[in-house]
Amino acid sequence: MSGAWLSGPPGPCPLTLGRVDSVTDAGQGETSPWNLLTIPGEIRAASYLTGSHARQYRLIVDVLAAQQEVSLTGVGHDELTALIRARLPADSAAELLSELNLTDRLASLVAWGTCEAWQDKATTEEEFLRNRYRYQLTEAGAALNQAVRAVERDLGPGSTAVLLAPAVLADRLRAALDALAGERLEDASREFSVVETTLDVMAREASQWQSRMAAALGGIPDQARITRLLETILAYVDAWGAGVDAWSGRITACLPELEAITPETWRALTLQRLGAEINTGTLEHATAHLTGVVAVLERWFSGELSQATLLRRQMRDAVTPVLRGHRALLSVGGTVSRSAELARLADAVARATDDATAWQVFAAGTGLYSARHLALETPEVPGSPSTWEAPPVPVSKRLRTQGSRSLSGRAPRVVDRSKARALARAAAAHDQAALREAERRLVSRSGTYLSEWPALGPEETRLFLGLLTAAREAEGAGSSADGRWSMKLTPVDPPRSAICVTDEGRLVLADALVEFTA
Repeated sequence: MSGAWLSGPPGPCPLTLGRVDSVTDAGQGETSPWNLLTIPGEIRAASYLTGSHARQYRLIVDVLAAQQEVSLTGVGHDELTALIRARLPADSAAELLSELNLTDRLASLVAWGTCEAWQDKATTEEEFLRNRYRYQLTEAGAALNQAVRAVERDLGPGSTAVLLAPAVLADRLRAALDALAGERLEDASREFSVVETTLDVMAREASQWQSRMAAALGGIPDQARITRLLETILAYVDAWGAGVDAWSGRITACLPELEAITPETWRALTLQRLGAEINTGTLEHATAHLTGVVAVLERWFSGELSQATLLRRQMRDAVTPVLRGHRALLSVGGTVSRSAELARLADAVARATDDATAWQVFAAGTGLYSARHLALETPEVPGSPSTWEAPPVPVSKRLRTQGSRSLSGRAPRVVDRSKARALARAAAAHDQAALREAERRLVSRSGTYLSEWPALGPEETRLFLGLLTAAREAEGAGSSADGRWSMKLTPVDPPRSAICVTDEGRLVLADALVEFTA
């Protein structure tokens, strides 16, 4: 039935099921042999991911997904409108909301099965007249939103967690073995949990890197594929190049001690993690999973055909053709790019002996030769009088005539931007205050070791990383960008590692005494 209404009294914003932004396949209702096959069919709940309004639908689904984590009673129409407005730019929120047509978009999502809707009971006349529908993602809609977010996250840049994975593995394995030696089962179980999580991150990142590499090497080698190949190689160098090589020795050194752990000790670690009331079957399964960590570490870091070695080999096989192509370009004069050509032309012009030679080189390189005019006599056209003998003709001073320039109607009102300027000044003052507070907290840690530092906030992390970069470039002492602060790092003897906890993750550095001066 076209334009059918959901049950409930009519309000000012009824939810209709007649408008659905989807295109139905021709002959969908006809009998087809395909409909008899036991293979996956269409998922109508995913219809919101495509089409001209995909951005609008995804925004609505994202808001519903965020609210579903904190509320089990759905989101009202008015509340949903306010939440969407909060995610839009303040200066264009009204225009975007008017174009959104939220009621129709929600109706389409309900028809597809992406979300569900129901009406609240009205207790007052005001509630009876307003839109009382509440919306919540269905199980399929929530799963699709999570899957789409995961795909976007996997296709984006690699996580910073994988950069620290080898160092974290080496430190946590040693800490777990030391805890076992001291019969501290709780500490050992906690350290092994970190090892398992880190190995999962490494395996997932390696699988994604191999998929990107296969996609970059397949097909015709056009410019886009070459760019993707270079980006994939750089991702490998960042994630695996230095970290795996630097920490593989320490990780491999822990393997004999891990293999010497008795089954009773592994079972005790499992009981420490799951509790003594666990049944026997679950205990054996969990113990086998925990002991499998040793086998995973061996496959990753031990032997001639370890996973780390295979990744290096794949990187080498991918880099070799790229290097061969660059050598071919260098043999004929360097990289073929507009910037390189212009730089070469500028060098040739600078080396010219005089201005005339420089102009010839420049003209030969750019094709901008000077114009040449032929000095010939102008032929006379018979029957046309000379300009000097022809009668005068009045010529207007202007090329065109202009009419009245007076404006009709009321003059436009000058836009008042004082509120926007006040908000901008308040935001700048807030940011400056946050920066000064971060500086105060960071400078207060002067005279302490990195290993003693508590967690760093976002602004503190940004300031510290800038000072750390400057200090490394200046061999131990660096200044901030504005020159107001300087930081000196004094390494400890014997060397040891320090872990700085940030909002983005853990930063593993060589421990040192930190001193700040104004």
